[in-house]
Amino acid sequence: MIQRKRGYKRETQNNLLRDYKLFAIACEGGKREPQYFRLFEFLSTRIKVDIIEEKIQDEELLQKFETKSAPKWVLDRAVKYIEQEGLIDEDELWFVMDIDRWSLKQIREMINYCLDKPIWNIVLSNPCFEVWLFLHKKENFNNSKSNQCNEFKEEISSFDSEGYNPLNFITLIKDAVINAKALDTNPVNEIPSLKETKVYKLAESILKFVSEKQFTEFVKEKHPQLIKESIKNGKKNKKNISKK
Repeated sequence: MIQRKRGYKRETQNNLLRDYKLFAIACEGGKREPQYFRLFEFLSTRIKVDIIEEKIQDEELLQKFETKSAPKWVLDRAVKYIEQEGLIDEDELWFVMDIDRWSLKQIREMINYCLDKPIWNIVLSNPCFEVWLFLHKKENFNNSKSNQCNEFKEEISSFDSEGYNPLNFITLIKDAVINAKALDTNPVNEIPSLKETKVYKLAESILKFVSEKQFTEFVKEKHPQLIKESIKNGKKNKKNISKK
């Protein structure tokens, strides 16, 4: 059983008031989720995204838990983040988690823990985050044979010749929301069925702070610049590797 601690939410102080909305996202490490969620900051100056795993590198926590796939590990790191960064009432904290990494008991613990905290949210994908990515490019899974996480990862990587690049997905975020909502067989249940994801709820919350004009400007102006930078950095990295 997870013991509840005080101090998980700070009262809003005048010196902490900001002109942007902060989304603190815990996504269990990895590369795909952080790379993807960081791009939301380019959609609007009213949005700031913090990846908790990147903000909190605590050796004491690393030594305290044998596995990172435990509710106490995830929650303690979230608390550390709040103490360090000063999360306020207007901000939002999101846990983005995969069904395949957790037992049903652990998942229910996390869900119940977030229930009485207004700015704490949890969104799950079954079996993994790649289900959400898939729905950027495809309307449904009718022509997909993937069921396991590794199968989805391979399929996602096959969508583009250069493999997975979050920049090839972010402009399709609104399509993903529509597709994921249409496939959600039980919207009020936090636990999705196989080949379903609740990540659209986080996307909807973020998109509330992005106007149509800002989104259009991102797609037509900023996104092409980011693609060019990505290609340039990719060539630079290959060049550096070849010199070694």
